[in-house]
Amino acid sequence: MSNFIKILKNYENICILGRKIVDHKDLVRRACPTKLDEEFKKQEMRIQEFSDLVKKAEIEWENHPCSINTYWTGLS
Repeated sequence: MSNFIKILKNYENICILGRKIVDHKDLVRRACPTKLDEEFKKQEMRIQEFSDLVKKAEIEWENHPCSINTYWTGLS
């Protein structure tokens, strides 16, 4: 797998995890009241994992020699 595809896959995984974070509200509504603390702890772990994955993906993106140049302004 090329490094660029790996970087894209990282962002796809971030998106999937982000959807789980957003969907948490619906999950909590259906959860048994005795399980709410457990669900909120899981949500905190998801948010931390999301943050870590974003940082990791950004570092890989910046350090990859074939990344798109953020200062590219158009065709020469």
